[in-house]
Amino acid sequence: MTEAEPFDEESCPWSLEDDVKLVRQVTEEAGRIALSYFAREVKAWDKSPNNPVSEADLAVDEFLRTTLTQNRTGYGWLSEETEDASERLRCGRLWIVDPIDGTRAFLRGGDDWGVSVALVQDQKPVVAAFYAPVKDAFYFAEAGHGATKNGNPIQVSGETDLTAARMMGDPSAFKSKKIWPTPWPDSMHTEQANSIALRLCQIADGQFDCCVTLRPKNDWDVAAAHLILNEAGGHLSTAEGRELVYNRQKPLHDHILGCTPALLKAIHERVDPALAQWRHRAA
Repeated sequence: MTEAEPFDEESCPWSLEDDVKLVRQVTEEAGRIALSYFAREVKAWDKSPNNPVSEADLAVDEFLRTTLTQNRTGYGWLSEETEDASERLRCGRLWIVDPIDGTRAFLRGGDDWGVSVALVQDQKPVVAAFYAPVKDAFYFAEAGHGATKNGNPIQVSGETDLTAARMMGDPSAFKSKKIWPTPWPDSMHTEQANSIALRLCQIADGQFDCCVTLRPKNDWDVAAAHLILNEAGGHLSTAEGRELVYNRQKPLHDHILGCTPALLKAIHERVDPALAQWRHRAA
């Protein structure tokens, strides 16, 4: 694989306005397909330890791949459920999808899962949708045009006090002294959701204020939610503060930090010592 090639606007017959319509339509339909498998027995197996996939994931993936690639020849494709191919790096525009983000929640009958679809241009998301059908929550964003939930504009909370903040993540993990040399406030509310994209979207609409995970995440986990959060006034980066760049040879990000910007300094006061400790142990 080589580095991704730039987008050639002159050779593309489709405008972003065309792509906005397509993303809305296919994401809504993909959610309906997923719902047709929900809360009933489906075939499921582990792709790797603690990494389940189901026939529902594959059905949604097949619909998205067929519909998007047939309607947009020349666009690249990257999905959790499709084998990666180097051809995507030769495409200035790329579809990045997670057919069901939160498969474990889907399989246990929970509501914290959804369909994630992003269009990336020149390694940045420019159109994005995340649909959590059981929650009846359809998030959408176009670069430079803001973010919406069910058609209504959304924005981050603007919370400034970490002691009053609502963190999306595993409550027990944020109490671990082994992970966090500088502790998080005891008064900080912490709540988990299986889908990382949903966690970030719920920061975008102000339900929560921040999300930190030190576990690696793939492009398909965060590409759509990244744009939605940014367009709602939020911040998303690696935990070290690096910008997320998509459609690279290895579509993986070391860790994720998302928040309303006013909390960024206080979060780094906990995250930076944790990363330093981790590097010391790794050495």
